[in-house]
Amino acid sequence: MTTVPPTTLNDAAALGDHVGMPDSKWLQAWNWVEGRLSALAERANPILVKETRQALKSRQFTITFMIVLLLCWIASFVGIAWVGPQIYYAAAGPGMLAAYYTILILPLTLVVPFTAFRSLAAEQEENTFDLLSITTLSSRQIVTGKLTSALVQMVVYLSAVSPCIAFTFLLRGVDAITVGMLLAVAVLGSVGLSMMALLIGAVARVRSTQVVISVALVLMLAGAGWGLWGLGIIIISEGSAVYRQSEFWLVAVVILSIYITSFGLLHAAAAAQIAFVSENRSTPLRRWMMAQQACLCGWMAGLTYVVFESLGGGGNDFMAGLVIATATLGSAYWFLMGAMMTGEWPHLSRRVQRSLPSNDAWRPFVSLLNPGPGAGYLFAIANLTMLLLVSLAAAIWADAVGVTGGRPSIETAVYYAIFAWSYVVAFLGFGRLIINALRQWVYVPMTAAFLIHVILLLTAIGVPTVIQMTSRQLRDSGYTLWQMTNPVWTLGALAEKGVDNVQGDILILILPTAAIIALLLNMRSVATELLLQKTPVPVRIIEDEAEIQAAAPHRPSSPWDVDEEPA
Repeated sequence: MTTVPPTTLNDAAALGDHVGMPDSKWLQAWNWVEGRLSALAERANPILVKETRQALKSRQFTITFMIVLLLCWIASFVGIAWVGPQIYYAAAGPGMLAAYYTILILPLTLVVPFTAFRSLAAEQEENTFDLLSITTLSSRQIVTGKLTSALVQMVVYLSAVSPCIAFTFLLRGVDAITVGMLLAVAVLGSVGLSMMALLIGAVARVRSTQVVISVALVLMLAGAGWGLWGLGIIIISEGSAVYRQSEFWLVAVVILSIYITSFGLLHAAAAAQIAFVSENRSTPLRRWMMAQQACLCGWMAGLTYVVFESLGGGGNDFMAGLVIATATLGSAYWFLMGAMMTGEWPHLSRRVQRSLPSNDAWRPFVSLLNPGPGAGYLFAIANLTMLLLVSLAAAIWADAVGVTGGRPSIETAVYYAIFAWSYVVAFLGFGRLIINALRQWVYVPMTAAFLIHVILLLTAIGVPTVIQMTSRQLRDSGYTLWQMTNPVWTLGALAEKGVDNVQGDILILILPTAAIIALLLNMRSVATELLLQKTPVPVRIIEDEAEIQAAAPHRPSSPWDVDEEPA
């Protein structure tokens, strides 16, 4: 009688039980690992499996991978032949590492991100995105699955080049920290560009504009790849000496915080673009905005501490300049974010209304994270106000202990922060009023609302500038009150020449007044959004969800949650 040999370790274990053979500890450990891997495979994103199969079987991936291997082979032979007999005693590692890094950066910054863009844009071109959106996968899972597929491709390219990079250790002149920093720059840069490409692919829904967007994306990726290549060459040329400086690690932490928060914001934005209209697409974005705000406050506090400790109470103008820089960055950031948030649709869906906070005391604060143009307007203003108050408090404290002095002065910094706040509040407020007036007659999408804010700002800058430049009396008179609506000229002249040059005693009355008027005119609609009551969940939906949960089979919720086999 012919017997079929066991094909798995589980079958072998079962056969061993029949013949009286006890399981070994190694076999028990392997069964435990195999069970966890099976649970992990059950929880794997199906988008990852689908995209990885398509990408690894495509002709484009095969050709690119073969080109990378061929270039590595050519670089190895040509580099060794170029060094010649000196390879036995010379430090040829940095040159070879630069060559391999150049080969690696090409697919990571061009091929992988553009493939991620096409994976999401093709779903809309081929009309398959509607089928994908009605599955049980959320928009966040769809974006994560496509991003993970790009990571898998990245790992394949890294596996092809990593033996060559390891070969540079034998050629001397290369240390492990430099190699690790290079690979971190390449991987993080590729992941960030892939995330940005996915966001662009989610936005590009019109087929006629995808050609233009594809060309612009390729140019952007080429520029980013050139920048990452230059950064890698600098790291190789500087060597390990730069890692001994504390300033390097401080800058690295700042850059890493910018990268993490921007990556989260881009991920939430891409998921929001492909989510259903009835979903809450604003709260995740605003949470990441608050994270970036917290990082900016942390950088400012860290710089204040470093300067205070290094100067030991000596006088300089660093703190006033820090307040001006913080006010500039914060005002520009929250104007851009506010211009997009105030363009949201004012009517909340019933699904969003069912998720509103129920606590009356906590609702006005948590409601700032809810969708809506009014909540978005107040959210931007509240964050900008908090940022400027913290920066001014730091500057005033530094002035009290004697850290500051010279130009720009603390007085200039205070005026600068007040004027910057006034401009943002006024432009966002009046822009939102225009959008609300237009929405009574026509449909105004978010893109059009953003353009309205931009046009309003450009009008406030361009009209007084044209009037003054075309006037014979005012052309050579420098800054005048004609430019009070021009934030660029006003703030620039204030920071450079002081309060008296811009007639600050007059502007301190006009600009905050205009901002307060804009804020008060928007308060009625803002209060209406913030005081919305939570809608109870219908009984029919509760019953349907209970039936679905009862009928759904039990599956592992994590790789460590494995169903026990019945005895």
